[in-house]
Amino acid sequence: MARTKNFDREEKLIQAMELFWLKGYADTSVSDLVECLGINRFSLYNTYTDKASLFSEALDYYLKKVSFPPLHNLLHEHAGYEDIVAYLKRFASLQREQPCGCFIQNALLERAHCDERVLVSGGVLFNTLAGRFQTAIQNAQKQGEWSMSTDAKQFSHFW
Repeated sequence: MARTKNFDREEKLIQAMELFWLKGYADTSVSDLVECLGINRFSLYNTYTDKASLFSEALDYYLKKVSFPPLHNLLHEHAGYEDIVAYLKRFASLQREQPCGCFIQNALLERAHCDERVLVSGGVLFNTLAGRFQTAIQNAQKQGEWSMSTDAKQFSHFW
């Protein structure tokens, strides 16, 4: 008979994400995770398979719940110049408040050379950002708020 979990899986995922974000992958041990999450090793492995899988799931969660909601809200399909400015101001403000920087950027710096899943997560974020900025620049150009001489696709990759 399968045992039931006595914890909220998403809550523990958030706690693991925050620990990885703070310490990085290499400096977060399984013992650290067990202590932080307040679950035993068996539950950790039974729920998340292994440390690498938990890290990958934490990156996915970060994209879906932390990165993408404000991106989609501020750089929506009709976004223009003012929306770009609002997004950049929000991002700068978050970076001043967040002592650990961007979780995806940190993961890329630490693990992109050896973990394909990290590389994929980073690619998803940066391609989504570039696409949203490109659309907003093109909208701003149509509204006369941005020079038509700017190549929106090329410029959007500088963010």
